[in-house]
Amino acid sequence: MTVLNKLRWSIQHRGVAGTLRSAVNHFGRQMQPQSEPTPHPFDVEHGTDTGGLVSGANLASGHPSDRFIEGYAAVPPSRFRNIMARWQSSQPSHSTADYTFVDLGCGKGRAVLLASQLGFREVVGVELNPSLVAIAQANADRWIAAGWARCPIRIERADAAEFSWPAGPCVAFLFNPFGAALMQRVVDRMALSFGDRTSDLEVLYYKCQQASVFAEHFALTWSEATAISHEDLAADPVADPNDETRAYRLRAQ
Repeated sequence: MTVLNKLRWSIQHRGVAGTLRSAVNHFGRQMQPQSEPTPHPFDVEHGTDTGGLVSGANLASGHPSDRFIEGYAAVPPSRFRNIMARWQSSQPSHSTADYTFVDLGCGKGRAVLLASQLGFREVVGVELNPSLVAIAQANADRWIAAGWARCPIRIERADAAEFSWPAGPCVAFLFNPFGAALMQRVVDRMALSFGDRTSDLEVLYYKCQQASVFAEHFALTWSEATAISHEDLAADPVADPNDETRAYRLRAQ
C-alpha cells in the first residue's frame, strides 16, 4: 500500500485535522518500545492467525472502495456462537444445511472458521485486501487439514458490493466492515440479487453502526447484545458487552 492510499483513507474517515492528530500520535508511538501483541486464546488453541487490530488506513490497496473500509478486528468466538444460536432459534425459512454462510469483509477469517462447524452447505469469506485474503486462506487450509470444518470453505477476493451471490438460501454476516456509502451499495446489491426469492436471504449485522441503510429493503427481525465470555472481553481489542447484533430479512417487493 502507498502513503497516498493511507492518506486518502484517513482524510475520508478523520478529516484533515483528525489526520494531522493521528500522524502526531503515530510518531509518538513509534518513539516508544514496541511489544509483541498477545495471541488470542482461539489462535493459541488452533494454531491460526485471526487476532489483532488493523486500521482501515493500513488496509488500503489502491481499490476505490478502500476509503470506506472501517478496519479489521475479529468477532469474539463466544459472541459469534451466541449470535448463531440466536439466529437458529429465530425460525429461519430453511434448515441450516440448506444455507450458504457468507462473511462480507471476512478479514483473517475467524467467523468463517467458526461458521464451518455449524453444518452449513458452504461457508464463503469475501475480502478485498490481498494480504488478509492470503491469511484467511492459510487459516482455512489449516482448519480443514485439522478436520475442524463440517462443510466446504471458500475464500474469495472481491469487492462486497460486486459479489456474485450463490444460488439457494444465504446467510450474510457483517461485523461493522464498511462505512455508509459502501454499505448502501452492498445492501442494494443484496436486494437486487434476492428480489425474486426474498425468503432465501438472512442478514446478521454485528456492531451495526450503519443500520439505517437497511431500512428501505429489509425488515428487522431481532436485535440483541448477545452474551460474550470474560475471556473474550479480556482478549479482544474492541470487544464491548453492549455491542448489538441486528438480524434482517428482505421485504417482499
